[in-house]
Amino acid sequence: MADDWFRSPDWSPTAQADFEARLRRSRDWNHAQYLRIKGLALREAGLLHAARSLWERIIEQDLGYDFEKAGTLEHLGDSYRDTEPERATQYYRRLLAEHPTLSGTTATVEIALAEVEMAKGRRADTDEALALLNSFLERGRSQFPSVLFRWHLVLIDIAQATGEAQTVQRAARVALDLAARGPVFSRHRDVGVVHADRQTMRRLRRLAT
Repeated sequence: MADDWFRSPDWSPTAQADFEARLRRSRDWNHAQYLRIKGLALREAGLLHAARSLWERIIEQDLGYDFEKAGTLEHLGDSYRDTEPERATQYYRRLLAEHPTLSGTTATVEIALAEVEMAKGRRADTDEALALLNSFLERGRSQFPSVLFRWHLVLIDIAQATGEAQTVQRAARVALDLAARGPVFSRHRDVGVVHADRQTMRRLRRLAT
């Protein structure tokens, strides 16, 4: 296909040279799109460092439209959350500050930031995490079961940290209900569906009783 050059996960020296040559020949306003999509392909192939280097070019060189920059900040935050949570937090906060409409993103950055904050295990982070959850709801955006499931998991963590047993139980029951729901779309059966591991489900069943 003609667009394989920016969708392919190949990052061999030859592929890199070809990508850069084609990028130079492309229209300037398309550069951010090509860099972002190529980065996604590399991330899926496990080439996270290479993906980040492409995404960072978009931010550092101020390329593309706002929605491309916003999506790139989300990609960067997501890429660091498991290994460098503080760095992930910086990207998430920058996304919220510079692109408050969250156009071009999954519109779930408040949940992601709340997850990272609660993972630190500090009592002082619960107020901000709860404010982030409320901010997400106020946007009235994505209501997929998979997204709401994540939201309720964070709420459980907050409620456990603040000693609100009834909230823990209610949130666990809602999360279990969300996990039991079928496909949202008949033609895209995985979109919006909860995929939780056994440990999480066991925990929810315990908390719900």
